[in-house]
Amino acid sequence: MLKRNTIILLLIFSLLISAFTFKHNIIDELAHSQKTPLNNSIYCYKKGYQGKKILLIGSMHGNEKAGIPISIKIMNAVFEEASAVNTLICIPSLNPDGNILNKRGNSNNIDINRNFPATNWILKDSALIDNDKKIYWGGQKPASEEETKFILKLDSLYHFNAVIVLHQFMNCVEYDGPAFQLAAYLSYRTGQELKEDIGYSTAGSLGSYFGLDKQVEVITIEIPKNPSDTLQENIANAITDIVVKGY
Repeated sequence: MLKRNTIILLLIFSLLISAFTFKHNIIDELAHSQKTPLNNSIYCYKKGYQGKKILLIGSMHGNEKAGIPISIKIMNAVFEEASAVNTLICIPSLNPDGNILNKRGNSNNIDINRNFPATNWILKDSALIDNDKKIYWGGQKPASEEETKFILKLDSLYHFNAVIVLHQFMNCVEYDGPAFQLAAYLSYRTGQELKEDIGYSTAGSLGSYFGLDKQVEVITIEIPKNPSDTLQENIANAITDIVVKGY
């Protein structure tokens, strides 16, 4: 039986996701969905057909939830616009299993952000990894997880020009690939520090695969543990403007 706090987390997560769908009734808003190993759904929403194809992920690590309501706020703002220069492809949570379990990895204890088929992906024996590092394990092989496969499937359909991922618990804008100008703009708009490197190895990460290997603009926005309302508003407004007005 699920523990009481797990049930509460599930209810909160469901409410966050439904906040968007209750507000709009546009034919192309729910573009794709994918079931997870625990039979939860990953929802992908889309607005537009033109310009750059921008993927926004609100939450990749299950214990990093601040990006979910921010991504929903961005979707609401973009869908209220009659037209936008660019196309938004948004996944409020790529890891609903992890959100519900309140842990970094997915239900298979794999860090999705180390499971992409990047050239720097490295097979590591999980039995030899220190306990405090096991949360970063990338699995037995790249792209083994349903969550990772879902992103790769979407890229094969839309061929992303830019990917923006909301993470925690630092406070910066970091970039991979040819994304310096976009990162500098977001750093200016949000007031967060601009970083070229997060400061540690991220073999098999989304940034490694899309940014370094495929030369797609990849932005990581790190949100503090308790972000101010102003910071959340700045992030939402900046990304909305990037989609609606262009960059």
